[in-house]
Amino acid sequence: MVQPIPVAVLGATGLVGERILLRLATHPWFRVTEVAASERSVGRRLGELVSPDVSAALAAAPGGPLSELVVKGLADALAAPLVLSALPSAAATEAEPRLASAGHRVVSNASAWRADPGVPLVIPEVNPDHLALTTPGGGGIVTNPNCAVAPLAMALAPLHRAFRVERVVVTTFQAVSGAGRSGPSVLELMDNLLPTISGEEEKVEREAQKILGELADGAVVPADFAVSATTTRVPVLHGHAVDVSVAFSRAVAPEEAREALETWDPGPRLPSLPSPPIRVTSDALRPQPRLDRDTGQGMTVTVGRLRPCRVHHLRFMVLAHNLERGAAGAAVANAELCAARSLVPGHAPRGEES
Repeated sequence: MVQPIPVAVLGATGLVGERILLRLATHPWFRVTEVAASERSVGRRLGELVSPDVSAALAAAPGGPLSELVVKGLADALAAPLVLSALPSAAATEAEPRLASAGHRVVSNASAWRADPGVPLVIPEVNPDHLALTTPGGGGIVTNPNCAVAPLAMALAPLHRAFRVERVVVTTFQAVSGAGRSGPSVLELMDNLLPTISGEEEKVEREAQKILGELADGAVVPADFAVSATTTRVPVLHGHAVDVSVAFSRAVAPEEAREALETWDPGPRLPSLPSPPIRVTSDALRPQPRLDRDTGQGMTVTVGRLRPCRVHHLRFMVLAHNLERGAAGAAVANAELCAARSLVPGHAPRGEES
């Protein structure tokens, strides 16, 4: 039997960190051996710091009670070759480069590296070839996209490859959990919405172009379509919805778009990836966060309201679970991709599933 790859989780006590831990607790390839968090958590047992249901699940992990792990500091040395980080950007900019320089493969959720031309910004089904930016066998950083970009880029990928996207206008409806525990609650937003999220619109506009760009001469050439974004916060617990209007190089009928979305075969077969990755619904009242966000354990992207656009060519709504496809599940899937592509130091590649 192939031994599991040791994994360290940074920011293990936050919303995303907890979900990473839950995914890794029963993972067929990985085993959590170390956790780290801010100074106020150092030296305490993990089970004392996470929510009760998470603590109970970690206590029952098949490989042993992860709830008994003692939390390390962010400056401490780690032994695990693979590090999954749920740190906020400020902490990530200090801890993650140090670990990468020390030879660890770091999979980051932080926005700090996404615009860096030398750091792969990856969705496994969309642009696994961008991992060529990093060195096999050594340390380095790989990151997953913004939680609203993840469903947008997933939906645009098959359409861009089939019809060539030229312009995109999006409005996001982002759940409160996307702001973390320090953000507004559903009750605070009741009967209201926030018409912008600081810094979010720039991320949506920039990251979609990088993800759908092409690798050439050792660099990513961003896709040349323009993106205009409005990002809002709404009183929904989990699940980011995005209203999308797209212009292509030619007129595209909704039936053509549906076929492209439903027949898209993205390639990688990894434990955390659903099949198919995109579900298209004909129900005029879908997608809805409560009904659709947990499809495929939160990793399936749901597209609905596919229709002609009177300004561009096509309009639709897309939804995904922001803490799974947009964060924890995305990080675990990228870790799987790294493991399958010989990017975890000291470990032979895991085979992609057929």
